[in-house]
Amino acid sequence: MTTFFAAALLAASAPAQAAAPAEPDLRCYRLMAELARVEDPAVRTLGITAAHYFLGRIDAASPGYDLARIAAIAEAERAPLLRRCGEALNSGGFDLNALGASLDRESPTI
Repeated sequence: MTTFFAAALLAASAPAQAAAPAEPDLRCYRLMAELARVEDPAVRTLGITAAHYFLGRIDAASPGYDLARIAAIAEAERAPLLRRCGEALNSGGFDLNALGASLDRESPTI
C-alpha cells in the first residue's frame, strides 16, 4: 500500500510534458525581437514590449525552449506577419484590460 501512495505522489509531482510553442508565437517573437534592435526609439520600444509578450507565451507553452531554433523571416513574410502579430497583441491587450476591469469591480481598493 505504501508503494502505491509513493508512486502516486511521484506521478503527481512529476512536471507535465511541455507542449511545443505555437508557430505563430515563434514567428512573432522573432519579428518583434528584430524590431527591438532598430534605431527608431518608438519602434524599438514596441519591439521590446511585443517580444516580451510573445516570449511569455512561448515560455508558458514550452519552458526553456531554444529560441535560436526560430528560423529567419523572409522579407515577403514581414508585412502579413506584422499584421497577424498586431492582431494577437491587440487581443491580448483587450483580455488584460477586461481582467483589470473585473478585478476593479471585485476589489476597488487594490
